[in-house]
Amino acid sequence: MIWKDSTAHPETFERQLRQLISFFDILSHRLMLERPPGAGSEQELTRHETRVIMVLGAKGSSIMSDLARVLHLALSTATNTMDKLVAKGLVERGRLDEDRRIVQVTLTEKGSTLYRSFLDFQLAMGRNMLNALSPGEREIFLELMAKMTEPRETPAESKTEYSMPVRAQGTPV
Repeated sequence: MIWKDSTAHPETFERQLRQLISFFDILSHRLMLERPPGAGSEQELTRHETRVIMVLGAKGSSIMSDLARVLHLALSTATNTMDKLVAKGLVERGRLDEDRRIVQVTLTEKGSTLYRSFLDFQLAMGRNMLNALSPGEREIFLELMAKMTEPRETPAESKTEYSMPVRAQGTPV
């Protein structure tokens, strides 16, 4: 159905597509340039490191293979990223008593504090964006975002775990 609509009025669809990309670009810049207070002052984190902090903060702890899968990273890349986070004192490694071959990773107190500051910042940024809309517009916007981000069954894509923190009702935090 989407393709029928896009071919019926290709000029309109093309304009809308360019507008969408422009809006995503603006949001991306906001998310990448604005930092939580104090988060970047003492140490810089890469995108992979930040994602690890966010996933571990939401999950509590994880074994390395599961973490690599959730982050869509090769195990070697996840291990390298983890080495850097351990060196920065944000993550600690441990072994499971049941199987000493399995490496489990958890945020340190410093990592948990950083996670909470990132999460607070994300919530403040989201609050600021949603405040620009009326309550009705927010409902429509969130409905559309859910529709646009729902998993699609295609040969090139597979269903993956969503690593965003989720509230008890099943809605993203």
